[in-house]
Amino acid sequence: MKTKIIRSIAILAIAALAAGVIAFLLPRKLAKGMFQTTGIIEGTEVNLSPKITERIKEIRFREGDYVKDGETAILLDPEKKTAEYEQAQANLDVAKASLLNAAADIEKAKVRIVDTKRDLERNARLLEKKLVAQNDVDKAQTAYDTAVADLNKAEAQKSYAEAGVKQSEAALRVAKVNLDDTVIKSTISGAVTLRAYEPGEFVPAGSTVLTIVDLEYIWLRVDMEETAVSHVKLGDIVKIRADSLAEKVFTGRVTEINSEGEFATQRDVKRGRQDIKTFRVKVRIDEPKGLLKQGMTATATFGDVSLGDTR
Repeated sequence: MKTKIIRSIAILAIAALAAGVIAFLLPRKLAKGMFQTTGIIEGTEVNLSPKITERIKEIRFREGDYVKDGETAILLDPEKKTAEYEQAQANLDVAKASLLNAAADIEKAKVRIVDTKRDLERNARLLEKKLVAQNDVDKAQTAYDTAVADLNKAEAQKSYAEAGVKQSEAALRVAKVNLDDTVIKSTISGAVTLRAYEPGEFVPAGSTVLTIVDLEYIWLRVDMEETAVSHVKLGDIVKIRADSLAEKVFTGRVTEINSEGEFATQRDVKRGRQDIKTFRVKVRIDEPKGLLKQGMTATATFGDVSLGDTR
C-alpha cells in the first residue's frame, strides 16, 4: 500500500513538472492578436582572463562596479616578465654586435684577397723571368687561398649572425607580449558581475578573474513553439516586464528569429502526430537603464501591444 502511494506521488510530481515546462513555453492568451510568453534576460558578457599563469598584483574593480571599454582592470605581477624582457633585449644586443663583427671580418678578408692576389700575380711574373723561386710563388698562392677561405668563413659567420638576430628579435617580441599580458584591459563597457580571484593569488592562464556584462545592450531570449513563432516577425514591438521589477514595463523589438527549430516540446508518440519544435527569438530591449540584469526572468507581450492590456 505504501509503495503504491509513493509511486502515485512520484507520477503526480513528474506530471506537475511537465505541465510547468509546457506552461512556460506555451504563449498565454490575451486580447485578440496578442499573446505572452516567458524568457530569460541576456546580455553581452566578457570574461577577463590572463593569457599567462602569474600572481595577481591588483584588481581594480569589485562586483557591481562599472568598467569602461579599454580601462585597465587587472594587473599581474610583472617582475618575472620584466626580467625576461630585459634578458631578451640583452641577447638581441649581443646578436647585433656579432653581426657587426662578422661584417667587419668580411671587409678585412676582401682587402686581404686583393693584396694576396696582387702578390701572387707579381710573383708569377717574376718567376717567368726567373727572378724568384717557385717556393715564393707557392707561398703567395697559399696566402691568397687562405684569404679566400677567410672570406667564405666570414660570410658564413655573417649568415649565422643574421639568423641569431632574427631569433633574438622574435624572442624579444614574445617577451614583450608576455610583459604586456600582465596588464589586462576590459574590451567592453559594463558592470562587473563576478570577481573570482583576489590580489596575491596565482591565477592559471585562461581562468576567469572578472566577468563584465554590458547592461546597455540587453535582450530577452524566448523559446517559442512553432505554432506561435509564425505570428512573429522581425521589427515587431514587444512589451517586457521582469518578474522582479513588476512595476516597470520595457519596450523591445524583435531582432532575431532562429531559422531552424531546436528541442521539441511534444514528441511523436502516436502515428500521424508530428513533433512540435521551438524557435529561439531575440528581443532587443530599448533603454534598459541598468535595471535589467542577466539571468532575470521576464514576460514578453507580442502582437499589437498598443491595443491590449500588457498586465
